[in-house]
Amino acid sequence: MYDTLYINTDMLPVSEEEKKLIGSNPGWQTKDLYCEMTEAYITDYGYLKINEFEYEVVPKEERPHPDADGLLGACGALRRINQRLVTLNVNFTVNFYSPIGDDDYEFSATFEYGKLKQIVGGKVDTD
Repeated sequence: MYDTLYINTDMLPVSEEEKKLIGSNPGWQTKDLYCEMTEAYITDYGYLKINEFEYEVVPKEERPHPDADGLLGACGALRRINQRLVTLNVNFTVNFYSPIGDDDYEFSATFEYGKLKQIVGGKVDTD
C-alpha cells in the first residue's frame, strides 16, 4: 500500500509548461511514510504533515450493503475516526511519483527537523 502526498506544484523543480501539465496540486504516490493509504502534505511553508487517525468498526446496518455476504457485505466495515494533521519532525527524504500524461515524474524531498530543505527530480527518462 502507499500514501498520497500533496504539494503545491509551484514548489516542484519543473518548467512552467510542465506545471500546467501537472496541474495545481495532484496526489502523488509515496511508500516512504506510513503506507496506510493516508494523506500527507508538504505545506507552502515547507512542513511535512500527515493525516493520522484510528479505525472503528461500522455497525452492519450502517454499511452500504448490510444484507450481502462475502466481500460486498464487508464494504464499508471500517471508518476513520479522530483524524488530525500531525507535523512530522523528521530528518529524511521522501520520494514521490506519478504518471502525468505519457510521462512519469519522480521527486525526492529532503527534510531536516521536519522542514523542507530541497526538492529534486522531474520527468523520468525512460530511454
